Amino acid sequence: MSSNKENRVPSNDSDKGDRRYLAIEATDTIEYSKTQKEYYYKYQGERPDRCYNCKLAFTSTAEAVKHFEKKCYFLWCKRCETTFKTKEEREEHFVHGSAHWKCGVCKFDAPTFKLQEGHWKETGHRYECRGCNCWYEKRYWDKHLAVSFACCRCHKHHGSEEEQKKHEADHLKEAGVFECIGRCGKELPSLGAMYVHLESGTCESSIDAADVLRCFALHQGAEYLLIKDRKGILKLILDGKEPRTNCLRCPGQGCGNETFKVFSSFLLHTMGKRCKFEFKSGPESMLVHLENNLFLDVAIGRIKALVEATNSGIQVLSLLPEYSKDRTPYTHMPDIDTLRPFFAGVCRAYQTCVKELIFKQSYHVKTQGTLKIRILKSFVREITHFEKMYGRAYQAYTDNVSHAPRPRGDILIYFQATKASQPAWKFLKDVHTVSKIFKLMAEFESPKYIKYY
Repeated sequence: MSSNKENRVPSNDSDKGDRRYLAIEATDTIEYSKTQKEYYYKYQGERPDRCYNCKLAFTSTAEAVKHFEKKCYFLWCKRCETTFKTKEEREEHFVHGSAHWKCGVCKFDAPTFKLQEGHWKETGHRYECRGCNCWYEKRYWDKHLAVSFACCRCHKHHGSEEEQKKHEADHLKEAGVFECIGRCGKELPSLGAMYVHLESGTCESSIDAADVLRCFALHQGAEYLLIKDRKGILKLILDGKEPRTNCLRCPGQGCGNETFKVFSSFLLHTMGKRCKFEFKSGPESMLVHLENNLFLDVAIGRIKALVEATNSGIQVLSLLPEYSKDRTPYTHMPDIDTLRPFFAGVCRAYQTCVKELIFKQSYHVKTQGTLKIRILKSFVREITHFEKMYGRAYQAYTDNVSHAPRPRGDILIYFQATKASQPAWKFLKDVHTVSKIFKLMAEFESPKYIKYY
């Protein structure tokens, strides 16, 4: 009677009717003492002896299991498939028996299943799927939940990814919170608060008020919410320039001539009791347009701009201090031969990261941009290397230029592809912004189960 089980082994508990299961790998083995082995294989492993309470003998394991599960469960160990003469012997077996409630990862051996569960929760050696009440090692747990289309919060299994997303959206609706569409994972109490968060520039996605207005202006209904010079305002927004006056107005009845400078202010106004204006619902509504396109437009724009700049390499040049008063006869210029390898390494690492992406900018209002990761594991590995190279370049720049004694020169980055240039601090800032976007993309594609565990 073999102790190995495929995928699942029924967990033993002293309480009657406990049907919980422990998920283990098919290669896991349960070691028994020499005395137990002799007992199990004495009759070729097919005779678990008898029930001492009912005076019955059994010729097969299935027959014994059927009897003990219905009647004399207090004399039977499910895990070891062993019978006992008295309840006290069974309890002693639970406490002192070997290979009974083993961890499977370490040498921990618990007397009860509840203590075994507590050990797993404390150490993280195994994780519970609350949808099917099974315990898995971390690598199998992630795969099991992903294949089952399980909810990241309650682990309820679904038949498709669409059903899973709809169920997770219901969780947010019940909780009365809105998850940031910038993919930073932050949950906010209202839709207006979410756009305030985005426009403040504190979101990890680097989205700001200008980005929100630009995406808003691309929607076909934007002109009806703008003040008189609609075409001129649209051109300013699309060119990345900030309008000088409040460019948004509320068309609701009774709102008068109230105007707003940012979209979040207008949105908070429409959520008030006095305003009668309501956004249209449906897949073509303005709010759905912002939800689907805002992050993609910003991310693709930032990534594409840096790709085009660094595609043909860069030149690292020394630069005199910005202000003439700092330019003394003894101005010390930075050692560009020392700094050049660090900045070149950042560009090479960035180009390698971009090769793991599929991205295409949208040039039509009704089409959505494309931004996908080819292979998640490879992308995460390249991101790690990219961040390491950025850290080295930033440290070298700080040591040689930023925190060096004055008077001191600066560094200029010249892009050979675009024939443009910018200070090193600005280049490093753009690199850091793209690095954060890469991390958000990887986290968004990775399972979120551990976040809510």
